[in-house]
Amino acid sequence: MPDIAIIIPTLDADRTFGWESRLGASPVEAELIVRDDDGASAARNAGIREATADKLVFLDDDSVPRGDYFQRVSALLDEHPAVTGRIRDTGAPMLRSLSTQYDQGETGHLTETVVGCNMAVRREVIDDIGGFDERLPYGHEEAELVDRLCANYDVWYCPDLVVDHPFAESLGGFLEKQYRHGREAIPYHRIRGESVPRQVARFALIPSHYTGPTPTATAFRALGQVVTLAGMARGSVDYLAGDSEAGPLDGPTDESV
Repeated sequence: MPDIAIIIPTLDADRTFGWESRLGASPVEAELIVRDDDGASAARNAGIREATADKLVFLDDDSVPRGDYFQRVSALLDEHPAVTGRIRDTGAPMLRSLSTQYDQGETGHLTETVVGCNMAVRREVIDDIGGFDERLPYGHEEAELVDRLCANYDVWYCPDLVVDHPFAESLGGFLEKQYRHGREAIPYHRIRGESVPRQVARFALIPSHYTGPTPTATAFRALGQVVTLAGMARGSVDYLAGDSEAGPLDGPTDESV
């Protein structure tokens, strides 16, 4: 049986990633599972069902594992129920100061901040808490999973578990991401049982959401904040007023995988 399963959601199940030869040369026996199901949550859940390994590693299709990643993630999952690591932003240089969750520092520590392009979980944990909530097809799905995970388990951040991954390739890509995450924040807060108006107001009124380390970063962050709030407004219409057809809150959770 493979030691680890690497599960990747994608729009193109036939694509290659450029690091498969390193995986094949690794001393860790691994299975690579690429899924193009409708939505990242459904694809990851299908990958979990397909996997035979007990250590489940989740990467994005534009993640590039670095160094001895495969050996390291396997060893870490021997010690911890769930792990995440450092993400090196390879996107547009002018936007890199905005990827504040990518690098959590030089020392290992417990964390509740996990980005789906570099995370790994033991199967027994997924069996206990359930899989990804498919009412969140793309956006906040890993945060919702980690919310449930951290109620009973710990996540360990390891700074030398490194992947390269672009936060945003362009200003347009950044704004599209902000809008989508704003829109999908509405069902995320509803799933958590939170007051949506209160969460939107809290998000809008936090000053640090509008500022960055440089004037340029501040301009980009403020613009992104405005676009995120526009996405939240649209999400409120779609998911609270019920104007969308088969929106995330109407679908199955499919948390039992």
